[in-house]
Amino acid sequence: MTRSALLKSALAALLLALAWAVLSLGMADHYAKTQPERALFWRSQHPEALYQSAEVAAGRGDWASARSFAERGLKANPLDGRNLRVLAQAAAAQGKPELALELFQNASRLAPRDLPSHAWLLEHALRNRQAEPAVRHLDTLLRLRPSLLESLKAQAAAMAVNPATQPFMVAALGKAPPWRGAFLASLAQSQWPTQELAGFFLALSTASGLEPSEFQPWLTRLRNEKRFEQAYVTWANLIPEAQRPYLGNVFDGGFELMPETYVGDYAWRRRTVDYALTFWTAGRGTVGESSYMVQFEGQRSPFMDLEQSLVLPPGQWQLRWRAKANQLNSPRGLVWRVVCENDNQALADSEPMLGHYDWRELHMDFTVPPGCAGQGLSLLIPARIPAETQISGSLWLDALTIEPRTE
Repeated sequence: MTRSALLKSALAALLLALAWAVLSLGMADHYAKTQPERALFWRSQHPEALYQSAEVAAGRGDWASARSFAERGLKANPLDGRNLRVLAQAAAAQGKPELALELFQNASRLAPRDLPSHAWLLEHALRNRQAEPAVRHLDTLLRLRPSLLESLKAQAAAMAVNPATQPFMVAALGKAPPWRGAFLASLAQSQWPTQELAGFFLALSTASGLEPSEFQPWLTRLRNEKRFEQAYVTWANLIPEAQRPYLGNVFDGGFELMPETYVGDYAWRRRTVDYALTFWTAGRGTVGESSYMVQFEGQRSPFMDLEQSLVLPPGQWQLRWRAKANQLNSPRGLVWRVVCENDNQALADSEPMLGHYDWRELHMDFTVPPGCAGQGLSLLIPARIPAETQISGSLWLDALTIEPRTE
């Protein structure tokens, strides 16, 4: 055979070998996750197929085969921590806890997104009362798969109230993990006694980056249990620093903050009301830079737009405000109403605002009785029947304050 023929034959053999290599690798990749035994037919040392085979064997409790496939998988890919985890599972199943722990720890370092490794390490840390690792692995699991919160919320709640794990939970939640909001809502609605939850929420309130809205489920629980002062103090500690100058018996009584910045029951709460247009009017306030305005379309309107919760101690009080009306016509007018939130009983209604007048000072005296720890302030039409909700014209409000009444 000539030299040229030999070269052609060698080239053909090389191309055939390359074609087989490409074909076998492609087939092995195709079947590796779904039919690993077929993948191993094409490539006996395919890393993914070996790992998947180890998983299948572990699932049926065949630890000898699982260990064999996992060891082969590690030789094929020494950086695949999932094979270490299968070996760890085998060690745990065969009563070798120390070896299992070492292997699971190594597996979690090589495969930081491997859920079974973190789940086992979480259980081990809880069983051995290891606070920091328990919170770390819980956080990792919930970051990787927030939907696991439903199955882990009992453990997470216990870690929040346990003095040993609580500081680590506060630190973890302070880093704004994606599961924080759902967890805080679940915890606030849990069966844990309020007294035990209070310390956790107090500690968490000092963490940076928390939004008042994330504490709303906890505030709702406190208010439902008539713990109004505790709810108010919690809310006040959470509002942005720039809003603190507006704290008082009435929060932002001058309507200087933009409505979209309000958060929580102790700021102004607003509703979408039919046949009424409400907004903050820049440059129209008698005090500061803006005031509140409502303009009615002459229809029946179930109007009750402005609401704010208060925490006033028992005693004699006076609500003062400035108002301006433009052809404000209604059978009942608009009033400020103060109610006791303990029993939702009205404490007082102001004189109705009606007619046409320029800015004027108005006031209302009212009494907070003993046992009324929380109150509500609202602007509304005190209608008794639907016909009394007919209203037209405009009203401006500004400079609301509540101060102790002096004789």
